[in-house]
Amino acid sequence: MKSYHFYATMLSALLLSAAGCDKAGTKKVDPEVIPSDTRLTCSWPLSSSVDSVITDYTTEVVQAGDLFMLKSTGVRKTHTGYLGPCNLPAAAKKNGLAVKVSGYLVTFPGIHERDLAADPFELTLVEYIIK
Repeated sequence: MKSYHFYATMLSALLLSAAGCDKAGTKKVDPEVIPSDTRLTCSWPLSSSVDSVITDYTTEVVQAGDLFMLKSTGVRKTHTGYLGPCNLPAAAKKNGLAVKVSGYLVTFPGIHERDLAADPFELTLVEYIIK
């Protein structure tokens, strides 16, 4: 269980570091950096882009400490077995909740070198499944 807490902390740190900004003065623009994909609305690292689009995927919410993830069994291009939605609604933060989701699997340079608890994911649609 400690490893989930570590991964949750690392993912949170990654997302929070990407959200920081320089408010004092002007920022220098690095011509080697490509801006984030315009479809993305969450705070992802610079140069983030949509790796693939996931549509109408039925899955289950999994809680690991304070982190809520989605199981990604059978989803191609995932590496952790989980999707880490940056914008999961509060109503969906229930361990074991069945949902149908659509959204963007996010990638960025060096992602494979990071120790992530879940693959970065941005929801565009979530539906609750009542069993």
